Amino acid sequence: MISSSQVHAMSQARRRGRAICRVLVAGLALGAAGCVATTRSRPVPSMPLATATPADPLTTASTAPPAQPGTTPPTTDRDSVAEEFLKALQARDAPRAWARFDATLKLALPEEKLAALMASHLAEFGPLRSWRAVQRVAQGGKDVRVSRLEFERGQLQSIIAIDRKTRALAGIFFQPVPAPARPAPYADASKFRAEEVSVGSEPFVLPGTLTLPVGAGPFPAVVLVHGSGPNDRDETVGANKPFKDLADGLASQGVAVLRYDKRTFAHGTRVEPGISLDDEVVVDAVLAVQLLLKRPEVDARRVFVIGHSLGASLAPEIALRAEHVAGAVLLAPVGRAPWDAVLAQMRYLELPEDKLKPVEKAVAQFRAGKFEGELLGVPAAYWRDWGARDGVAMSKKLHKPMLILRGDRDYQVTDEDLATWRRGLVGARNVELSTIAGANHLFIQGTGKPGPAEYRTPGHVDANVIARLVAFISNAG
Repeated sequence: MISSSQVHAMSQARRRGRAICRVLVAGLALGAAGCVATTRSRPVPSMPLATATPADPLTTASTAPPAQPGTTPPTTDRDSVAEEFLKALQARDAPRAWARFDATLKLALPEEKLAALMASHLAEFGPLRSWRAVQRVAQGGKDVRVSRLEFERGQLQSIIAIDRKTRALAGIFFQPVPAPARPAPYADASKFRAEEVSVGSEPFVLPGTLTLPVGAGPFPAVVLVHGSGPNDRDETVGANKPFKDLADGLASQGVAVLRYDKRTFAHGTRVEPGISLDDEVVVDAVLAVQLLLKRPEVDARRVFVIGHSLGASLAPEIALRAEHVAGAVLLAPVGRAPWDAVLAQMRYLELPEDKLKPVEKAVAQFRAGKFEGELLGVPAAYWRDWGARDGVAMSKKLHKPMLILRGDRDYQVTDEDLATWRRGLVGARNVELSTIAGANHLFIQGTGKPGPAEYRTPGHVDANVIARLVAFISNAG
């Protein structure tokens, strides 16, 4: 039970949180172009404007999600910049905090105004006792760090944008801590349990969650493989957590599920230089399969790979390299060259000519095999690595059951992508391709013209997807 005094205190904290958001937004104008209150906000086209690896065609600006236990990333150099600002905030040391700002942010928020904000609105929460990092993303040439702040009289979430080159603060924002997401309607918590596990070995140990059905087993099991970009284990996109939905829904139906924080999420800048798709996705996914094969609760004859977007395109290769896999599921696999997919999305979203022209030029050079340098902040070598991966060819070598699904409201992975897989796998045995009516790229239902804004609305993976996966696993096993 919650007492009336506790309710009053929580209400007061929420009002203070809303007030400080209004004040800081008005005072900062968020300080820098592209810095918004978001933890998963990668640019509207499918790729980031500056990051170690392209962000998947599944993300967009959105509301910051709550932190999940066990997902705090280890410290990197950009984390330390955010830490120094928060230490200055804790000490109420405005000059020290202001010294971290870049020139634009200093103009937007003069030192005396920052001091006044610290003395008034932040003071309403009492002393800042502690904080912990909960998310990191790249956005518009900035690294964004999100932290949960514990004050004496409440909580706030801070969003701090850091210039990748100068390490100066390019934007700051505070907001109330988002409410925990509701579980999917098909998730029955009485039918499964979650266990924290580690995938891989040093220096890239990845924290993960193994969701196991209640009972003795052995159970069929799946590994969930993210799209590109620094995804957490839930593949959090805005207000949505599709991998958590899949894990809870499948475990409720007797299927064990392993999901884990991606290397680019868990280790950040430690893996940026010269990263390949093997480094970003494939090696860790194979290690995740191997972890499942060693678990006594898992039926080693019925282990599957389920990939989403880029992870879907790579799922056949992962299954081949892991060897002891019963089949693969491809959720919204990209079928076109990645640079073509990016350009198509930018055109769909009607981005301005000054954004389109340089991408169109780079794509033409890619098609001619002549591009060097970077496209959207990502080195040409990475793009070529991606473009050289042939998921269809790997599927033909796999000789295992495969299920390929796409939502018919998915504007990032389109019918053109699905057609590539359909043509390439004509005559292949045990391959099923299907479309989920009304579903977007996250396989969440929606209406109207699809666009990035809908990822801000909480939703859950369509129950029909869970049913299709359960049927596929049962029949393939």
